[in-house]
Amino acid sequence: MEVPVVRRVTASVVGVIVGLAATWLIVVAVQGRPTPDTVWGPRPPTPAAHQTVFGVVSLMWSAGCEGGQVIAEEPGVHEVGVCTIDGHEVAAAVFADEGERDEWVSHMAGIGSVTATGSRWAVAGDEAAGVEAFAAAVPR
Repeated sequence: MEVPVVRRVTASVVGVIVGLAATWLIVVAVQGRPTPDTVWGPRPPTPAAHQTVFGVVSLMWSAGCEGGQVIAEEPGVHEVGVCTIDGHEVAAAVFADEGERDEWVSHMAGIGSVTATGSRWAVAGDEAAGVEAFAAAVPR
């Protein structure tokens, strides 16, 4: 009767050791990988190798916008969407670089929109209240 008990205990101990060894191997393998940077910007046309890029849909969601939808997109360059925040319709956009953003902001200001900017993103609207609410709500 003792032999089956010893076999079960031995099998359990071996199972635990194998499980710990497998866990250790996974931890060692993951530690060598670089931590991705998180940035706002248009989604690249191919998967990002060393950074996570959040597009305009994520930007609008993070600001608490309702009814967000993409209205213009050039993969890897820019994305533009519209949504409603606190009852105000705004246009939000993400860009590959600050120069693209500044051009868009200049154009939007030229047609009478109120604008606000962040790192590789911008928002524009007809009323300052919506633009300010959006800019204040975007995580930094």
